[in-house]
Amino acid sequence: MSQDLLVPNISPSPKQAKFLSSDAYETFFGGAAGPGKSAALCAEAVTSCLEDPGHHTYIFRKTIPELKQSIVPEIKKQCAAYLDHMPYNSQDRRFNFPNGSYIQLAYCDNPGDYFRYQSAEIHTLLFDELTHFTQDEYEYLKTRVRSVEPRLLRVMSASNPGNVGHGWVKSYFIDIAQEGTIYTDPGTGLTRMFIPAVIDDHPIESFRIQYRKTLESIPDPDLRKALLNGDWSIFAGQVYTEWRRNIHVINKLPIELQDCHRFIGLDSGYNDPTSIHWIAEAPKKDGITHYYVYRELYGNGKRPEEWALILARHIQLEPVDILLMPHDTFDNLGGTRPIVDQFKDIFNKLGLQVRIDRSAPATHTAKINRQSLIHDMLAIQEDGLPKMQVMSNCVNLIRTLPMLPYSTTRVEEID
Repeated sequence: MSQDLLVPNISPSPKQAKFLSSDAYETFFGGAAGPGKSAALCAEAVTSCLEDPGHHTYIFRKTIPELKQSIVPEIKKQCAAYLDHMPYNSQDRRFNFPNGSYIQLAYCDNPGDYFRYQSAEIHTLLFDELTHFTQDEYEYLKTRVRSVEPRLLRVMSASNPGNVGHGWVKSYFIDIAQEGTIYTDPGTGLTRMFIPAVIDDHPIESFRIQYRKTLESIPDPDLRKALLNGDWSIFAGQVYTEWRRNIHVINKLPIELQDCHRFIGLDSGYNDPTSIHWIAEAPKKDGITHYYVYRELYGNGKRPEEWALILARHIQLEPVDILLMPHDTFDNLGGTRPIVDQFKDIFNKLGLQVRIDRSAPATHTAKINRQSLIHDMLAIQEDGLPKMQVMSNCVNLIRTLPMLPYSTTRVEEID
């Protein structure tokens, strides 16, 4: 069979071509619906297998039905002229090439499914709809990208905004560098790049015209904006749609801390992060009270008394009015002393007089009330500013708050 015949049946658009020719180790092609993301991924899969005998390419979708509906037809479409020479094994979900290469169609439907691929040797790892995956799944599967022979190894993905992975994908690919430029991770030395795309980047004009009408007819304004414009600041299912980084994040406090009431809010964890934030309540002005989140501590793997000592040292330098702790830190669980008592022991030993209050329990009503309060705090007031603004050094709050989605099982609650 002539190698000249084995060319994917696709004429890429400029954006698709830029994606396919990326020099980054990890490349993300995403944004609006309709620029031909799946087609580009499949073209990469076919090309990798043709150009490198014995190449192992894995394409991931979240479920097997999604693979059957989108990936299988697209590969068959691109390779229609020579499909007899690269038969598809539907039982193994694999396209086998005569040169020993193959395209494996893979999935991660349930937690822990990624361990199915523990022994896999992957040379090109592809994710279609990356935001459907958790970062743990993505990071683990990247560890399977390896070869004892010299090969071009890379990870390439595509997706729209939204879904469970929206937050981590945005922070990992989009927030780190200017669009279309290669970012080098200072810790690993590996490179990654985000290539944005919208419906106008699709190579077929008739498709662009028809599909734009479909997207413009979406009644949900957030979903319409995300899929039509590829807007990563808003996504369908986002709880705090009021959030705008250019409005809610500030680089300098507009008030003097000594003129404010100051509070600390703490959410405790060990494996999950402990999150601690300082909030300043400014004097009321023109009938409006503004709040400023101006410092954070964030991390895991520390015992309560370790956090108490860290916090006490901060309070020694800058007193606060109230420390607010979760209701369950006041409980005697499993015969151990309440966490709040461990904090009090440290504070008393250092001579700190700190008022510690208990937050409301995590009932449905309390959760909804807290969410309503934060909606109100983020809303723009008569003076043109939101009630609450966040200092730019509070990077984890800025990262996580706007990415919180609604629960898919408990109506109105955050997931």
